[in-house]
Amino acid sequence: MTNPFGSQGSHDEEPLVTVPVSAGNGPDNTGSYRIRPPAGGPASSTRWIMPGETVDIDDLSIGRGFFYVGDFRRARPGPVDACVVDTGAPLAQEAADPAVDIGILPPGYATLSGEERRTYLEWLASPRRKSDIHTRYLFLHLFGFERRVLIDGAAGKVSEAEYGEMTRELQRMLSLDADYSWQRHVRNLVDIIDLMAARTGKVYDRKPPNGSATGYQVPLNVRVAFGQAALDRHPVPAGWALAWVKLDPMMIRRAAVARCPDEFHRVFMRRYRERFQEGMLVPVNRTRLNVLPQPAFKALQNVPLPGFLLGLPDVAAVTGPRNRLQLLMNESADALGAFSRYLARNPDAYGSLEATLMLPPDVWPDATRDALAALASDVADTTTVTTFGALFARFKVMGTLTRDRMASFNAALSQAGVALEPDVRLGARTPKPDDAVALFAAPASVALAHTDDAYVVATLMVDLAAAVATADGSASAAEIALIEREIDAWSHLEALQQTRLKARNLVQLAQAAPGAGLKKKLEPLPAAVKKAIACFLVQTANADGTVSREEVKLLEKIYRMLDLDPQRLYIDLHQGASVASGSPRGARAAGAAKPGNPGRPVSKEAAPDARSTGAELVLDTARIAALQHETARVSAMLADVFVEEQPAVPVDASNPREAAGPEEPEEIMAAPDALLGLDDAHSTFLRLLVSRPAWTRAELADAAADLELMLDGAIEQVNEASLDHWDEPLTDGEDPVEINQDLAQRLAA
Repeated sequence: MTNPFGSQGSHDEEPLVTVPVSAGNGPDNTGSYRIRPPAGGPASSTRWIMPGETVDIDDLSIGRGFFYVGDFRRARPGPVDACVVDTGAPLAQEAADPAVDIGILPPGYATLSGEERRTYLEWLASPRRKSDIHTRYLFLHLFGFERRVLIDGAAGKVSEAEYGEMTRELQRMLSLDADYSWQRHVRNLVDIIDLMAARTGKVYDRKPPNGSATGYQVPLNVRVAFGQAALDRHPVPAGWALAWVKLDPMMIRRAAVARCPDEFHRVFMRRYRERFQEGMLVPVNRTRLNVLPQPAFKALQNVPLPGFLLGLPDVAAVTGPRNRLQLLMNESADALGAFSRYLARNPDAYGSLEATLMLPPDVWPDATRDALAALASDVADTTTVTTFGALFARFKVMGTLTRDRMASFNAALSQAGVALEPDVRLGARTPKPDDAVALFAAPASVALAHTDDAYVVATLMVDLAAAVATADGSASAAEIALIEREIDAWSHLEALQQTRLKARNLVQLAQAAPGAGLKKKLEPLPAAVKKAIACFLVQTANADGTVSREEVKLLEKIYRMLDLDPQRLYIDLHQGASVASGSPRGARAAGAAKPGNPGRPVSKEAAPDARSTGAELVLDTARIAALQHETARVSAMLADVFVEEQPAVPVDASNPREAAGPEEPEEIMAAPDALLGLDDAHSTFLRLLVSRPAWTRAELADAAADLELMLDGAIEQVNEASLDHWDEPLTDGEDPVEINQDLAQRLAA
């Protein structure tokens, strides 16, 4: 029998005719002989040209490949040869208008005029852009790809490397024409190539396709992968499940799928593996997959496919797998809802920390993950003090973060093993860019310290001690060392609480916290705790051997807030100086100011136990021992009080909004209907203000008039109350007047 496709092969062999001959009746007498055809018969010269091989036709040199060439002067071309460039066909000197339809359906090289052949060959020799060439010429070129895949590929004559080259060229060719038929046939051929390349294995083991849904059904290669997985009882890999949800035109896709595709990819893949572990198992249904290539080249429509593509179930014909994937896609899109909506309003914010914080932490961008890892490395062995502005700059923050976003940021730092002080989750106020911050290493599982009454009182002591140490401008090394030794001696605290308190001390030394509401925090404390605090503060002031005028004034103020007699301060200062020096001379040298002259500084002239050597402070061992003894005494007193009598300081570590952190003064109300200590009219005005994010000045003028208030005075009084309680004004701007939403949320809590 002869080759049914005539001369369409890819080799230059002459065709042979096989004739069976029978001689006698026995099987041994049966044979076959190969006989050459008569001279002058057809000879095939058709071959596929790959990129890099140059073909000269007339005066044109074509070196970009991906087409068939042959000479049909001695052979009649068959139907599948319509895509072959006949080197013997005449060419015109001038090309036809490339934008004019060649009017042949389907097109074939042999049916083109000489002018049209030159147009086609000139395009093959060019970079092959769309330009003004008619789509009919593009289809003629596509016919060659289809023949190479469906005939030569099915015969095993195409390598996987060549399949890869053809795929890349076809994907480039997609952009040559937006015509629906062109797009459909090119994409379909890319799918067929992917199947042919997997003929010795399984499609589901190959890299899944990318892109978006086109046409009216799931792409063929995706359905083949699912069909093979069903027959093999093999879990469908996550990548192929993602390909189905992205390429199935029947799927309902929410905005997040298209608006943030990379994030959706990561969320879906993670949730798919959580839900199905190794992958979803697909049942074998009865409907069989019709694997027809449907080429644009009509001569190839009945070419048989390899057996490995036959008999597969068509998973697209049942609803179960599709419904499970639809549900998972919806859940993944829901997880990206806030992020997607934020990008819709702020398209330039992609990659910023504000946008990233709206994502699940495990799908954050690599740049943010790298910044977190670098920060964790920087603080691995030391506590670093910086500003929130400098910290935010490492994560491309576009502005200030809201309280909720700041809490999410702190949680992400915690997961990276980095703890931050102050922490809004412990009740700290929402930071500003210039605010100081301390960063230190902490295990990810315990990066948020437990906040009980003892810890809250300890934060008050640290804040007050830091204020005393910096009252005269800066804290000395001795004062800092004493505060840290005191923290180490508080054995009633957890280790992480002590570490956080040391970080807090560094923050307070770098930038003292506002004293608003401090008296209200100290009032509920038992008298024994107040005396212990006073003793600790006196130790701090005496630590460097000199009690400055500013330190004395601050201590007097604190003694009053502690309900202690300020005159007692001078006795305590003398006793503290004696303990610090360890000798009567130390007490005499203290020179504490007399009660009648509180402004005079308390100095330790020529203190023998504390002297400066260059920039280094040297303390003798006797003095250190005395200070440690006194620290232990104060710590023991505090520990006993914490056990026997709990101070009335409400703390709930599980709810950051209600945590009574030292930077978040308690809200004190003058009456059940009053807010922030304001009278009825101003409380009503305040409630009205926080009911909207912004007001026009005219609207507020009407509201103030209804309450018989002057607008400017009412706004000023509300802002003063806000500053007293939160150290932040409630309003900003004159027209419109914008309302601080963080404070509005706290007021509503």
